[in-house]
Amino acid sequence: MDTQRCPLCGKANQCSVAAGRDEPCWCFDAQVDPAALARLTPEQRDQACLCPACAGAMDTAERREKN
Repeated sequence: MDTQRCPLCGKANQCSVAAGRDEPCWCFDAQVDPAALARLTPEQRDQACLCPACAGAMDTAERREKN
């Protein structure tokens, strides 16, 4: 599994940890939609971040990008 891609849509997930940057991922501060997590198979869980769109957390990712 590509840890820099969202397991639901395959787009870049903006994960700073997977990209090797020394900063917390956007998802650490996000409220991820439980329905999005429920769409993951057991094999996909805890393997890669969802992208902000699939996670239902666009505002959190956008705020991080501006800082």
